Amino acid sequence: MEKTENQTREKILLSALMLFSERRIGQTSVNEIAYHAGVTRITVYRHFPDKKGLVLAAFLRVEQVFEKGLADLKLNPQANLETVLDKIGEGLSKLPHGDVFARSDELKRLYPDAYQSVQEVRVVTLNGIFELFFAAAKRQGLLRPGLNQAIVQAVFWDLVINLFDNPSFQSVGLSDAELFHAMTDLLLYGVLKS
Repeated sequence: MEKTENQTREKILLSALMLFSERRIGQTSVNEIAYHAGVTRITVYRHFPDKKGLVLAAFLRVEQVFEKGLADLKLNPQANLETVLDKIGEGLSKLPHGDVFARSDELKRLYPDAYQSVQEVRVVTLNGIFELFFAAAKRQGLLRPGLNQAIVQAVFWDLVINLFDNPSFQSVGLSDAELFHAMTDLLLYGVLKS
């Protein structure tokens, strides 16, 4: 029974994310999300108290991909860093694609407290990933000599933490996963040939 409930919840969240991308948050009704997920409106409300709760859960669903990456790194500190980052990118690629910048901006405007909650989860999760990533890279001898961790972390914060909110990335037309892969490639390899 619990598995079915989790599957239903997942269908609702993915439907919500897809419709938010296509029609925007404010223009998407709970009825439309229910219809798209193949459930009733009552079923949606059984899982989420109201539209705001559904919106928050949908955006936190995106953050779960990063949380899984952090959990993987915590479980296996010796894990291959590229593999963990690839899994995160793979998780993002399974989510509905759309204009992530518009979604994030609309979330901030319509539900500022939900936006703040998502940002808090993102900061904690990605900070944890960075710390474990940097420690593992150091342990494995993968860091370039003389690299200042504070500078790398500042760049990481600017690029990755605000990745889905940065309007400069809007014009490139990449999906969440493609954008994440581009950022991780920059983090891992820089821009110049070695």
